[in-house]
Amino acid sequence: MAIKSRSKSSQPTAFLRVAYSAPKLSESTIEGIRRLTLPATKALPFVKLKANDQPLWRPESFWHVAPTGNREMDVRLGRQYARDAIAAMKADQNCHLIAYIIQDVIKDAIHRAGEKGGGRRNAVVLGFLSEISEAVATTQLPSSGQCMKFNPRTCPGH
Repeated sequence: MAIKSRSKSSQPTAFLRVAYSAPKLSESTIEGIRRLTLPATKALPFVKLKANDQPLWRPESFWHVAPTGNREMDVRLGRQYARDAIAAMKADQNCHLIAYIIQDVIKDAIHRAGEKGGGRRNAVVLGFLSEISEAVATTQLPSSGQCMKFNPRTCPGH
């Protein structure tokens, strides 16, 4: 039986060494990554994430709230959720967050109406929309700006 063995060459083997230096991230790149990953939005207590959520995935629902049945408490909760949403919108620079939330509020209302055979006012939604309305009424809105036009690069989720 023959045994194979490596022969040791008398010549040294030259190895190619590759050095790579990643470019430094600029502030705009870091802001862009933050805007796409939506960390503040995904941390909101009423946002439902997809199973095994990934950083660039859009949440399953921007409105996943079950009313408690106590109207006063639900209105207060809705108002707090609105303040949290406004803060997240600013932190993530997601100018369409409130629109996404309202869109999912409507989907939820349709779903609940189908389950119960009729529409019923939701006090959490009432509190949320009241707080948003008051915030809009007391804020001077820009005549034009980044959020006035749809731009998929600056507004993730589309």
